[in-house]
Amino acid sequence: MTRSRVAVVLAVVAVVAVLVTAAVAVATYVRDDDPEAALVVTDPRSGASFEVPGESWEVRGPRSRIYYADDGGRPTAEVSGAAVFRDGYCADQPGDSNRGFAGFTDQAFEAWRESLGGAGEEHRERVVLADGTDATLRWVRLPGGSGPCAAAGVELAMVSAGDLRVVLVADAGADGTLEHEEIVRILRTTAS
Repeated sequence: MTRSRVAVVLAVVAVVAVLVTAAVAVATYVRDDDPEAALVVTDPRSGASFEVPGESWEVRGPRSRIYYADDGGRPTAEVSGAAVFRDGYCADQPGDSNRGFAGFTDQAFEAWRESLGGAGEEHRERVVLADGTDATLRWVRLPGGSGPCAAAGVELAMVSAGDLRVVLVADAGADGTLEHEEIVRILRTTAS
């Protein structure tokens, strides 16, 4: 074989290798950025987790806190490293608005309910979590707040099994909010 033929063969092999590498990279990129892929929230203390849909949700780092405080500024109900739904949706307050959040919490359902205003009829049912654990699901629909970003109502829901608690607080009664069935589906993905 002459040098020119060897060079042509090597060039063809190089082009094929580049094309295969590019195809694998594109396939991996598309798969990783699939908006339908679930996002996983993990509790660093217990190792428990739950999932939220990939579309319109983002998971914040463990140092990020969302909380409600009493008049003295002390947190009464909080989550760290939460998943946030439609963050920045309100043009009037893009940095301080979201349509909901979910995360692990140390506070009981009553503390969350009181932090959000306390009114509304509470519902309770037994559910089975993703890992087969029996749990209690509690939820209440509360009146919404006031202001340009407020929804007509707020749904507070919590699933608990022993010391494990996952809370989801979401706007309700407005376009772009979560339906109750979606809230329950998210909470039931919890696995300890």
